[in-house]
Amino acid sequence: MTSRKKIQAITKSAKHHSCSVLIKTGKPPGVMIAQGSEDAVKQWVETVKRLRYKDYRLLRLEAVTAGQLSKHPGSITEFGSMRDLSAYLEECEVWEWWAEHMGFSNGGR
Repeated sequence: MTSRKKIQAITKSAKHHSCSVLIKTGKPPGVMIAQGSEDAVKQWVETVKRLRYKDYRLLRLEAVTAGQLSKHPGSITEFGSMRDLSAYLEECEVWEWWAEHMGFSNGGR
């Protein structure tokens, strides 16, 4: 995820739909994680789909009961590396959920 124009569209949509969004930018893989009401997240995902990312894959669209992203609705936070994103997810107590659904093994950071 390197296109500032697409990142601006993701940011605008996050604010419009009151979703908290984490994105890992720079060299692949690009990662996006959103939190909000079910309808808001679905609408945000539709915006992302319309951006036509080359290897876009929606891995999960589900409610997560463990932890929270600790961000205000409508906010977006960018991370430049998977290590930084993983550290933040661990702080928010959602790393295990994320790692499982991304196909990482236990301790595979």
